[in-house]
Amino acid sequence: MPQLTAIARFPVKGLGPDWLTEVDLEAGHTLPDDRAFAIEHGQSPFDPAHPAHVKKKHFLMLAGQAGLARLSCRYCTLDRRFTVSLDGRETSVILDDAATHPPLFDLLNDLLGEDIRGGLRIVHAPGQAMTDIPEPHISLINAASVRDLSETAGKPLDPVRFRGNVLIDGLEPWAEFGWTGQDIRIGEVRLRVERRIGRCAATSVNLATGTRDIDVPKILFEHYGHTDCGLYLDVKSSGRIALGDPVEPIG
Repeated sequence: MPQLTAIARFPVKGLGPDWLTEVDLEAGHTLPDDRAFAIEHGQSPFDPAHPAHVKKKHFLMLAGQAGLARLSCRYCTLDRRFTVSLDGRETSVILDDAATHPPLFDLLNDLLGEDIRGGLRIVHAPGQAMTDIPEPHISLINAASVRDLSETAGKPLDPVRFRGNVLIDGLEPWAEFGWTGQDIRIGEVRLRVERRIGRCAATSVNLATGTRDIDVPKILFEHYGHTDCGLYLDVKSSGRIALGDPVEPIG
């Protein structure tokens, strides 16, 4: 039976993962603190007086700023302290305290240069994850599908390229697509498989070098006839998931 082998959240959109061994999910919500914050660069329609979902093009992200992959990140849930390091240089900020943000912005400007369109600002919309989609879904990746894609590409691909919240293993490659429209259970939690995830240029970024080294969407389309990898899930019942939990379709 397939099992849950990794749990990740990305507290700041476009930046690195925070790895978990277990997490409590709430019905109708994303994984806690996943993409809770995003870094705006230049003018955007985000209104702090009426915070809401904004299209990803207004924020720093791997698809547009591949160099972000070079950053090492740590996150503390208790005070929302986010620590970023690059080549021995380290800065730590409180994500919801704007007074602490300038050192991080200095590091990002030095790293990304002309890839930044304008002034930086960390934004947050309570109750609304700053994901690519407005719906409060979590994402699932099948490790076997990534291995199959790696063989096709002739290059090992880290599943983190696909920035999923939950990674499963023990299922046949691409068999997860057959779950679309069904309910599945991870541990004690029931989730609805809403749809497949179409992939963009972010998956083409080498996470070790911060450079684009392979055109993943092109390989997917040329060899599989689509650009999909992973599933969006809607949490239907609250509960805890943990590494090693069984994953199975129900109903």
